[in-house]
Amino acid sequence: MFDETRDSFIWLFESFLAAHNGRQPRTIYTDQDIAMGKAIEHVFTQSYHGLCTFHIMQNAVKHLSSVKDEEEDEVEDEEKETHILTDFGACMYGYEDKAEFEEAFDNMRQKVHKQTWLDSIYKVKEKWAECYMRDVFSLGVRSTQLSESFNNALKNHLKSDFHIVRFLMHFERTMEVKRRKELESEFEARKKLPRIKMFTPMLVQASKVYTRIIFEAFQGEYERSMAACCRVLDGNNKFGVAIGSLHGDLQFEEERIVIGDPLTQTISCSCGMFNRAGVLCGHGLKVLDLLNIKTMPTHYVLKRLTREARNGSIQDRQGRNVVENPKLEAQLRYQDLSHKFHNLAHKAANYLECCVLLENAHVIPLLHK
Repeated sequence: MFDETRDSFIWLFESFLAAHNGRQPRTIYTDQDIAMGKAIEHVFTQSYHGLCTFHIMQNAVKHLSSVKDEEEDEVEDEEKETHILTDFGACMYGYEDKAEFEEAFDNMRQKVHKQTWLDSIYKVKEKWAECYMRDVFSLGVRSTQLSESFNNALKNHLKSDFHIVRFLMHFERTMEVKRRKELESEFEARKKLPRIKMFTPMLVQASKVYTRIIFEAFQGEYERSMAACCRVLDGNNKFGVAIGSLHGDLQFEEERIVIGDPLTQTISCSCGMFNRAGVLCGHGLKVLDLLNIKTMPTHYVLKRLTREARNGSIQDRQGRNVVENPKLEAQLRYQDLSHKFHNLAHKAANYLECCVLLENAHVIPLLHK
């Protein structure tokens, strides 16, 4: 972009919408750029706009580390800085209840004199505080580090005197590397099955549909459900669920309220994990088991988290199917076969008969061309 004004960002986001057939992202994270925030509010009217926690903590270190008290010595100043940053980190991640957050933030604010940054960040607390983001779909992402890592990868191939054509060539080269790594990950996910710790119907089902990383997260929640204790709260399938620690002395986490419906095979948990991460929580899995639901209902399996996420047709604005680049898959197959045939040739070289057999296998296809 020529500049980073509100109008420029509006053009960028509208171009993004046009490329995605008008489908808005559910969640978008940015830094605290004012112009970008105004453009998001104008274009992405159906999206949740969150602030990058990494940038916020950087700003917290910058502004809160300058807090000093003339009556305190240097050692006490350093301890005060550490305590304030710790308190701010707790306000960002540590409170699920809004009242507890408000009390903690107020206590922290009273320790700081004339600190306008805290006042300004408090006004947008809905965009960064955990207690206000419990129902925000984020898949566990709270920062813009994915885009930052791509920017760093791109900068490794760029110089300030590059013209636009040369820039696009390097950009495409960087994208090729990213796509190849993605295909390699997908190839490994389809080739290797994850390790199942307990052969239950639900875990076996999940191992077949989820990607390896998502399955490991799901299996972790399933293990937690095995350590959960339940109590019936009323006669309408309402339960209180508390999960015990899996390591060390037995201690129970905060009790969650779970409401289950055996007819629709749905559950609603006060922890809100499924709404945020797309994976059922241990509390909900415990209640599903109590309701004798032994396999995961299909409406709790998000396609974007499965092995089949890339399957299906994608259409452009003219309604034509977008075909995936076939060269990338061919390159991946070439790498896999090259490794196997190299090992085969290394072993066959020790035996004349094997060498002759391989030579004949190589020559026969050439004769039929």
